[in-house]
Amino acid sequence: MKALQVPEFSTYEEEAAFWDNLDTADFMEDDGEWFRFETNQAVRVAILPEIAEELIKKARAQGVSIETLVNIVLVEHVKESVDHVD
Repeated sequence: MKALQVPEFSTYEEEAAFWDNLDTADFMEDDGEWFRFETNQAVRVAILPEIAEELIKKARAQGVSIETLVNIVLVEHVKESVDHVD
């Protein structure tokens, strides 16, 4: 059985293409059991289209990906929430 090497992905599309094209037959145990692995992959969430449009515009204006912008906004929000609790 081969060891599965999951690369770092820079986009959702790149990650989707990896999983779509992965032949899992090489990763089955000799007894026919499927492989198991854990990853530290990001959590994917749905964003309303009208919000996504605004985020995309802001991300482009700042020269970053929408993923980067959303993570920055969320980190700032969580930090503010924690600061207000203290």
